[in-house]
Amino acid sequence: MSPVGHLISLLLLVVTSLAEEKAVVTEARCGAVFADPYKPVQIQVFENFDCTWTIDRPSNDTTRVIFSAFDLNPSADCSQENITVFDDNFEVLGVLCPNSPKIAVYDSPGRVYIQVSTDSTERDRTVYFSYYSVAAVNAVDCGRNLRGYSGTISSPNYPNRHPPFSYCLWHLETPKNTKVKLSFTDIFIEIDPLCRFDFIAVYDGPDTNAPLRDVLCGRRVAEVETTSNFLTLQFSGDYANSLFGFSTTYTALPQSNKSSLACNGDSMTVVFNPDYIRGLGYSSSDLTLINASCTAQSDNPIVFEVPFYGCGTVKKARHDHIIFYTNVIYGTAGGDMITRQKDLQFFVTCELDMDSTVEIMYMSTNQVIYNHQENGKYDVSLAYYQSKDFDSPILESPYLIDLNDTIFLQASVNAQDPDLTVFIDTCFASPEPDFKAPNYDLIRSGCIKDNTYHNFASGSGFARFSFNAFRFLKVHPSVYLQCRLVICDINEAESRCNEGCVTRQRRDLGSQLWKTHAVLGPIRLKHHSESEAAGSISEKKEEVVKTDQSSLYIMGISVLVVNILILALVLMRYYRKQPTGYRYLPVATQ
Repeated sequence: MSPVGHLISLLLLVVTSLAEEKAVVTEARCGAVFADPYKPVQIQVFENFDCTWTIDRPSNDTTRVIFSAFDLNPSADCSQENITVFDDNFEVLGVLCPNSPKIAVYDSPGRVYIQVSTDSTERDRTVYFSYYSVAAVNAVDCGRNLRGYSGTISSPNYPNRHPPFSYCLWHLETPKNTKVKLSFTDIFIEIDPLCRFDFIAVYDGPDTNAPLRDVLCGRRVAEVETTSNFLTLQFSGDYANSLFGFSTTYTALPQSNKSSLACNGDSMTVVFNPDYIRGLGYSSSDLTLINASCTAQSDNPIVFEVPFYGCGTVKKARHDHIIFYTNVIYGTAGGDMITRQKDLQFFVTCELDMDSTVEIMYMSTNQVIYNHQENGKYDVSLAYYQSKDFDSPILESPYLIDLNDTIFLQASVNAQDPDLTVFIDTCFASPEPDFKAPNYDLIRSGCIKDNTYHNFASGSGFARFSFNAFRFLKVHPSVYLQCRLVICDINEAESRCNEGCVTRQRRDLGSQLWKTHAVLGPIRLKHHSESEAAGSISEKKEEVVKTDQSSLYIMGISVLVVNILILALVLMRYYRKQPTGYRYLPVATQ
């Protein structure tokens, strides 16, 4: 577009924005009822305010209320001054305090109530919100969940005008130990000093409850960075003055601005800041793993996905149950004959101690070394199976079974390394999902506690076991299982998996959590027919009769023994009163 075209577009933008500004009439009344399908509302608020505005919409419509600007008394306590939003049943949807972020969105079926309360401080206060019925307009399909190192996010129809009532949420996750950099190359939405009408909101976290990083609108470019590897991007457009929207690129950068390392289930993710690598005199094309055919998956940022099993990764097991996966990222200097660049080596290691993972990375360039270390976990699962063949997993929940039927289970570690196996260290049951007392042990520290428990032969990446179904007394309908699993290397002769039952307390392995926990449940007993139930009742009656007869027999013997003891005591007292010469005891005769 020519400079003249840009100027005309900007003038049109200013004129249309001013037109909307004039269309927003400030509400000076204390409370009102709005029945319009959509409406912008600006309220002038004073001291000692306690007023309620009602958005009266049909119950089969979803009402969306968007607060994009409000100015309350910043020194007031939230209990004295706030904006409270209620749904049609007067349940609280949310409370906005004087220090709350200036963006809030609420969706609720039908009618919505907005109550504004202020303290006695004399000052001007303003509240702006807009609402619309989602069913009264064509919902805009936009926003999604994103994962990766880099990409682009754009408003609906970009670079054309976005539809009215556009509302989008993008949730982005980048690799662990990174942060997200947003570079807005083009923002062209409605101009307003407070970004009341159309806005872009950036949150530093996985959802809109995270800290609000920035609010953008108008005609501009911008850059925003998060502090974590999660970001939420929110775009809202109202009913008028739809312009060309926005476009932004996102890039994962190491939180240290140099490099980061993260251990996943079966690989390592290494992320370099391109500026950092360029500062060392290299580019992404100069870097490879031990296997030179394994190069970076991304240039901006520079990312290596290093598999535990391939690309030259070396695995080493130690006698203290620790497994290492190590690779090297080499920087090769260019040139045919000579170079004045330092050789570059980044050593990346994932150190796995049962379920704990330690990530180690250091750079070697003429003996200059930098270290980096983090924690992680193995990915494990626990599942029911139909039979001892373990070929048909049971997907239903809860799992219904009869008393004393055999339950088959398999514990698995989700990793590509074929030398890993699983050991069932401890498995216990509880009638409650929080595993409060009572608990019943099936196996503990490798020692079998239940006489129906049975271990099957383990294999690469799995362990199998079974036990007979039982129930807890006092009519607990469900049984939940929690198992502590140990991950071992098949080739390690002294691993925990080969120790079996351990009755003594284990020494510290350098990790507070040396086991992986897996929870499964519930198991519930099947409902029986009336005839089965009647049979069960008659059996219980017979048991009661037998129990009563046994009790009478025991009681009779007890009375006889007590009488004999009383008689013996009387005889002893009698003989003690006789003269010494005549104190004879009867002699037993043949």
